[in-house]
Amino acid sequence: MQTTPAGWIIVDRAARVLAHTYTFAGEATSTCFVAPMADGTLMVVSPPTKPADALFDELAEYGEVGALVANNGFHYMGQKAWRERFPDARRFAPEKAIERIARKSRYPLDFEPISALAPLLGASVGFRDVPDSKCGETWFWAQVAGGYAWYTSDVLANMQGIPGNLVVRTLFKLTKSAPGYRVFGLALRFMVKKPKAALKLMLQDVEAYPPAVVVPAHGEILEGGDIAARTKALLQSAI
Repeated sequence: MQTTPAGWIIVDRAARVLAHTYTFAGEATSTCFVAPMADGTLMVVSPPTKPADALFDELAEYGEVGALVANNGFHYMGQKAWRERFPDARRFAPEKAIERIARKSRYPLDFEPISALAPLLGASVGFRDVPDSKCGETWFWAQVAGGYAWYTSDVLANMQGIPGNLVVRTLFKLTKSAPGYRVFGLALRFMVKKPKAALKLMLQDVEAYPPAVVVPAHGEILEGGDIAARTKALLQSAI
């Protein structure tokens, strides 16, 4: 996949599906996901923090931003900067995420419930709002050449190292959240009430919309002919 000078990863140029890895809270990293909506505008999931003008300029080649999405109650820190740049864009988040963001954000952020996003998406783009979540959690898919590009949010991760201090590293090891392509068990404990039920839902969606590319919120992007089978096996082993 091509990476632009400003850091956009072109997942599928024709489908207008992109990703961008950004830093937050010091050296931590996360990834944003972009896909088109039915009206031709772009949906930006987990908008990057501290975006440079060049990032906006390059994205403009693919369309106007129509929606800014917090995929869960933790991925909201870029919202303020992106709202200032795109004041007419609608803002969406899961119900429980809205509640957490209202408590945690240093500045007020209003959101529409993510259910209101569904009618705006065409047949080639979709998402799942996980029921019975603690902090809200959603994952997304968008049709690309050879299948679908998946944004697995904080459910599946692909971190090559184990981040953080000794306590954090120990938690990652105990929950088997890293290194490599894994169920992000540590995050799931915070996000959802019934992790196995959430993983079963993801498995159903993976079977319905087979991934050709997986864009985790944390870790490296995966692609290749076996990625759908790998993802199914990963989920099946954790259920």
